[in-house]
Amino acid sequence: MVRLMADKRVSEVFNDGILTIKTQTTLRSDTGKKLGVTDKELASVRFRNMSIRESDITTMQALDSRIAKKVKSPMHPICRDFNNDKYFAVIGETQFNVIYVDSDNYFAFWYLEKVGEYSERTGEETSDESNNLHQEET
Repeated sequence: MVRLMADKRVSEVFNDGILTIKTQTTLRSDTGKKLGVTDKELASVRFRNMSIRESDITTMQALDSRIAKKVKSPMHPICRDFNNDKYFAVIGETQFNVIYVDSDNYFAFWYLEKVGEYSERTGEETSDESNNLHQEET
């Protein structure tokens, strides 16, 4: 019986896409003035779409969230101490807030809330504008 469970874990396929975990960092000048915002990629994991159960919807409503997507991925170390306030997820061109991550030793279940379309923030546009303003003032 134990052998069958191990075989099932090995044969599970995660080919529905790639879930990218990112964090937002603020770029600051030497004086501490905010120059811009950039996104830093922390991890990428392959995932499989899961069906959303009625109990999932009820649980997420208790957390004042609307679940848009539930995915399953192999366990990644970032799931052990996942902080919903620091990280967000990107799938394709769509940005999601991570409501909750349920994990065991082998798999992680990601409960995601859709935010909207994702466009990468590099911080360069804002810092260039700040430099131009600084040069004009002097």
